Formats: sequence, C-alpha cells, structure tokens
Amino acid sequence: MTPEFPYVQLPGAYRGFLRKASLWEGVDHILSVKGTRFSEEYRRFYYQDIQAFIVEKRARGGSLGWWIVLFSLLSIALGVAARTDSPVAWAALIVMLGSILVRLELSLRRSCRCSIQTAVSREVLPGLIRQAAAEAVIARLRERIAAEQGELPDQIPALEEDAIAAVRAADAAAPPGSMALDEADRRDRRARSRRGVNLATTGFLVLMINSVFILWFASPTRGFTQATMTWIGYGFVLAETTLLLLALREIAWIKVMNSLRNFMVGALAFTGLRILASLGLAIGLTGGGVSRRPLNYIVFMRYYGNVSGILQFAFAAAGLILIFAKWESYRRGESSSK
Repeated sequence: MTPEFPYVQLPGAYRGFLRKASLWEGVDHILSVKGTRFSEEYRRFYYQDIQAFIVEKRARGGSLGWWIVLFSLLSIALGVAARTDSPVAWAALIVMLGSILVRLELSLRRSCRCSIQTAVSREVLPGLIRQAAAEAVIARLRERIAAEQGELPDQIPALEEDAIAAVRAADAAAPPGSMALDEADRRDRRARSRRGVNLATTGFLVLMINSVFILWFASPTRGFTQATMTWIGYGFVLAETTLLLLALREIAWIKVMNSLRNFMVGALAFTGLRILASLGLAIGLTGGGVSRRPLNYIVFMRYYGNVSGILQFAFAAAGLILIFAKWESYRRGESSSK
C-alpha cells in the first residue's frame, strides 16, 4: 500500500477468459472490482457499514473457458495416445487427467459463495469462490471492522433467541399439514434431483470411456477380434443409453434442469446418429458383404473412428462441465417446480 495506490489486494481472485473479479483492502473500506477484459465496475464497502460476511458452501466450477481448454487438451492427448502409443502422449494424458481431478476437488469440495451484508444491500463477491480464500479475507478484515464499529453488544444472543421464537410462532400459525406436505414435496424433489444428477454424471462418464474405446478400436488391432470389439461397443452404447434414459425419467418435470435435460436428449440423438452412420458406412463400403473388407473401408473407418471418438469425448466432457458448473442447484432442485 502506497500513497499513490492505497490498496492491497486481498486473497482470492477470479480470472476467466472474459470475466474477472478481485477484492482490495483500503484504509477505511474494501474495494470490489469486477468486469470483463474491456470494462470494469467498482464498488466500495466501508468498514463501518459492513454487518456480516455470509459464506455458503457450494460447488463453484470457476471459469468455463478453463474447463473447455482442459478437456480440449485432454481430448487431443487422448487421440494422440490412442493412435500412436507415444510415451510423451500418455504422460501428457496423465498430467491433464490429474489437473482435471484437482480442479474437480476444488470445485466440488472446497468452494463457496461469499456475500457481504450491509444495511442497505447484500452483494455477492465474485472473486471469493474458494473457502480458503474467503476465510483468509474474513480473518484479515475482522480487526479492521471491529476497530471501526467496536465490539458486538452483549444482547446479541438474546436477540437471536427472540428471532428464533418469532419464526417458530409463525410456523405454528400455518395451516395444519401444509408445511408437512411442502417439506415432503421438497424432499422428494431433492431426492429425484440427486438421483438424476448421479445417473447423468455416470452416463456421461461411460460415454467418455466409450470414446476412449472407439479411439483404441480405430488404432491398429491389439489382440481382439473385430466381433469382440463390436460387442463391447454395443455394451457401452446400451449402458450409456440406459443411464441417460433413467436420468431423464428422474428429472423430467424439474424446471431448473431444463438445460441438462436438453443436453441429454442431444447426447442420445448423437449416439443414435453415430450408430446409424456406422451401420450405413459398413454396408455401403463393403457392398453389403461382411466377409471381405476392402482397403478403402479399413482406411475410411479408421479415420471415421478417430473423428467420431473425439467428437463423442467432447460431447461427454461438455455434459460433465454443465453438471459441475451447476452442481449445487441441480443436486438441491429447490428452486424448481413441477
């Protein structure tokens, strides 16, 4: 902190491809900066006006662009490794998988939504999406806020008890049975949301594994007969289709999951088109026969398999990104209605 620039950056910052956000500590206020690469918005919160920091544990995926980059690099490494068996490609594949797993750990278990409460508003701090950063900021600002406002009054616990008693009195005045029905409906919706998300996640993972199998099958033969490879492929298709259909059944009437539902319908349509295209190419390039495999069929199907596998992997990765980006709202299903 200098007279020319009286701010020190606080822990936690959001840096995406387009959006960015950060938090700065000033002499008598904190400065929230958010915006894009082309514009910025500033908001001051004076220490004497801050009433509370609200930290809600929830999944936060972070920048969607970085997810796209990671999965794109993973797709490239996967295609090169399956095609060439290069040790460098396999090492790059392991590094990319490790990076994605670390990011998933941060997104699902160590993320939060942090808001600042003042007398007139509650504002979300978009730069604080990790719990460690939020805790560090609160610990650092605690003394400054206490110095500006003084210590909390002794009657705070009594006020909390009065507020709890008022809520209980309002609950008791509600019509008999109405709250029980609403709570049962919410529990059912949350349960179906969790089942649907778990089934969809598993389905997209199977779709991703199937894409690896397709790329492996498109490479030179590795000891399996073509009939065995074909039946394994049918097994993958049956498993992923069943999982996605079961997931659709669970979330069919949950409005908050419209985007996920539409994406799963697209995944099923993509799988169906891929199967029809494979059968059509097999029949067309062999003249209806299966005993003879001309050279043009072998070469074309190899390249077709590579393209199909990479597209399927990208499709599965996009579905997983969508789920991880909205993990908490999908799992709760509370903001939806039948």
